[in-house]
Amino acid sequence: MTYNVLFLCTGNTARSILAESILRKEGAGRFNAFSAGSQPKGRVNPFALKVLAALDYPTDGLRSKPWDEFASPGAPVMDFVFTVCDSAAGEMCPIWPGQPMTAHWGIEDPAAVEGSDIEKERIFSTAARYLKNRIIAFLNLPMESIDGMVLRRHLQRIGSAEGATWLALLPIDGLAPELRGALAGEKLPVDDLTEEGRRFFRVIRGGATVGFAGYELHGDDALLRSIVVLPDHKGHGIGETTLRLLIAEATQAGARRGYLITTSAAPFFEKQGFTPVDRDAVPEAILATRQAASLCPASATILTKKF
Repeated sequence: MTYNVLFLCTGNTARSILAESILRKEGAGRFNAFSAGSQPKGRVNPFALKVLAALDYPTDGLRSKPWDEFASPGAPVMDFVFTVCDSAAGEMCPIWPGQPMTAHWGIEDPAAVEGSDIEKERIFSTAARYLKNRIIAFLNLPMESIDGMVLRRHLQRIGSAEGATWLALLPIDGLAPELRGALAGEKLPVDDLTEEGRRFFRVIRGGATVGFAGYELHGDDALLRSIVVLPDHKGHGIGETTLRLLIAEATQAGARRGYLITTSAAPFFEKQGFTPVDRDAVPEAILATRQAASLCPASATILTKKF
């Protein structure tokens, strides 16, 4: 089977072009590579072409073009769509025919770096290396035999590798000593981490762990918990992004409303759209959790948000 892969960024002049060329060669015979932009500049960055040629990757036919080309009738139907810049990942994409699997593989924009031509070429070479590493990992996945959910996890993990600008959540279990240490350091509950129904994640950026998060599902309700940013990474918006990713995970698992319990962070969560709620309005399943019933003090604030 041959798979179609589309790489997206805003200008379609550097990162997506590099990725298209690299996959065209490395995946020849198994993958067809394409690229496009949400706001294409209409030209390919000359340093991208220079670096590709130096690395013996093809440059023929590369052009900056709008992503609408691949959402129109008669366009190749994509199996995978990867965004390689953060701005493109946050934009409203077209409705892709065939419902391709998507992931974000964001890296820094080499075209944004100022300096000498030698420095610019070095930055483009680094970007090409990051993208090649991701593409080689992607090519080594057992596409025909892997479960869809597992494949999605692999794609997320690939996107969180060295050079990543984006956060990703990678599943772990409650036995992970780093998780317990991080929670204990913030004086958060650790006595029920291995009980059934808990799901915990390592927060990854650039291949490094920057925090932890988790939730437990009770019917349509999710109790969000254990959102921790490691000390060296605080103050950079990681908590807000982690919360959004955790809500997305819980929603995908079937949650329609989230609850959380906090003794000191209520103002933070209220800024993220959560509202304090009286305990008598909280579902019994949430109140019956060990966190609500015994691990958190009765004076703790409970907040809720509809997903």
